[in-house]
Amino acid sequence: MGCRSIAFTRDASRLPLTATLLLVGALGALGAPAAWAQSDIVLFKNGDRLTGEIKFLDRGKVSFDAAATGVIKLEWDDIDQFFSATTFELTLDNGERLYGRLLETDADGEVRVATGGGTRELQTQTIVRMTPIESKVVDRIEMNVDVGYSLAKANDLEQTNLGYDFRYRDEQRQVALSFDSSTSSSESDPSSTRVFTNAVYRRFLNNSTWDPFGIGQVERNDELGIDKRTAVGGGMSHWIRDRSSSRFAFSGGLIRSQEDDAGSTETKSDTEALVGVDLEWFRYDEPELDVTLNFALYQRLSGTKEPRGNLDVNFRWEIFKDFFWGFSVYYTFDQQTESEEPTTDYGSFTSLGWKF
Repeated sequence: MGCRSIAFTRDASRLPLTATLLLVGALGALGAPAAWAQSDIVLFKNGDRLTGEIKFLDRGKVSFDAAATGVIKLEWDDIDQFFSATTFELTLDNGERLYGRLLETDADGEVRVATGGGTRELQTQTIVRMTPIESKVVDRIEMNVDVGYSLAKANDLEQTNLGYDFRYRDEQRQVALSFDSSTSSSESDPSSTRVFTNAVYRRFLNNSTWDPFGIGQVERNDELGIDKRTAVGGGMSHWIRDRSSSRFAFSGGLIRSQEDDAGSTETKSDTEALVGVDLEWFRYDEPELDVTLNFALYQRLSGTKEPRGNLDVNFRWEIFKDFFWGFSVYYTFDQQTESEEPTTDYGSFTSLGWKF
């Protein structure tokens, strides 16, 4: 199955670094307020300086709120130093987490953090994520929505898809919810629906790259003959690599699932071992490129003792400022020899999207 879609993503606006600094200076000369409510300072490698409020650092970008421009995105590679009296949670590339204020320093490419156990000097590029502890709830939320529709006149093939992602993160936990639905129908084939909902609660342990998580899933797949499958479980995840341009995580655990198949009145229950791999790679030089891969393998430990799995791969290229072209592929298999339904389902779709 495939479909063409239009994707809508909510994000703060961005300005090139040079244009941002010129705009700040111009508005200041016209009588803009002499002081900003926050006193966070960013020093750039080219010697420029910007004052405002650091909202967060993630995926190679600093979200920064300046009086003249509002919230803008700054390239992490362009930043040499930053200072703030606000308490931050900092995640380093080795998985370590620190909490403290950002002190002034004379050393290039260095950040001084005043923690409860003393002062730490860090290389700027070893910091991969940063969030103010006092930040508002809304500042910790990310949401993405994808909507698509296509119609092929030759065989009257009609396809629709809807996707939604929600993430909330603070210094101790992360809550993530994703929903993906696609429906296809034609004159020769009956309507077919695929729905997958995934909720994850992750707890962060101090100074550890291993984090416990809980998971809940609800799934429907007409191609595989699944009316409804629910699963609840948990396990541990490990960040093998966590950098400003890429992330690689491994997870493992156990889940308990219940499945209602099409045409059957029996509900099947299984205990399953879960192994997952998550890969993210992103580039913010022009043009922007974002690649994500998610794979999950479930091995039944009871019942038929056969495997099943899901693979999702997503690509997003920036065509021009804030406008993207995307391509996504999914593959699902459920190796149950006792069923007469197909054991695989796969598809792809393209999308045009923008950020606002």
